Amino acid sequence: MLGKMNAWVQANRNRLGETGVTFMLVWLWVTLVLMAMNLYAIKEGAVGLDIVPKLYDEMLPYPLKSLFAASSPGESFLWAFFGACIMAPLVEETFRAGLCELCTGDEPDKVKHVFVLLAGSFLGFGLLHGGGYFSIFIQGSLGLLLGRLWFRTIRGPDGKTSKLWAYGANVFVHAAYNFCVLGVQLLVLRSHL
Repeated sequence: MLGKMNAWVQANRNRLGETGVTFMLVWLWVTLVLMAMNLYAIKEGAVGLDIVPKLYDEMLPYPLKSLFAASSPGESFLWAFFGACIMAPLVEETFRAGLCELCTGDEPDKVKHVFVLLAGSFLGFGLLHGGGYFSIFIQGSLGLLLGRLWFRTIRGPDGKTSKLWAYGANVFVHAAYNFCVLGVQLLVLRSHL
């Protein structure tokens, strides 16, 4: 059993590596966004939790605002977790898979409509999250990373394509990113829960 699993890992090490690199880039992106939020707080003259109402009103996407919508913090978090870490990656990556299929030529690793892919991944993904320019900045950049991951993981070591693998890698990284964002929001906003 262990030998088969080791052989599978070795055969798919490039795909696993690409998934890991994309996950690392997502972590770096979360760090960069947090730095930008802190710079915004400094610019606005807010320190500590004084920035929270401004962030809540102007910048937080709806799923994060929903942390405060239910009757209890635990219930809010469970619904936000289910929506952000399970349902959103499954549904959104289904649409991304369709976009990637549209933009793929005869060769699965060749892009035939680069502009459509970039616009769909960056602008579309950002605008559909409903936070204006800030949402394009955050989710749009994530969309570009996930689009890259799709094309880097679709072809296996045997040369065959596996849309399921590419979809699964995208769902994993997307869910991990959303989990990171929820975790950071809980750390930053924990005094309001």
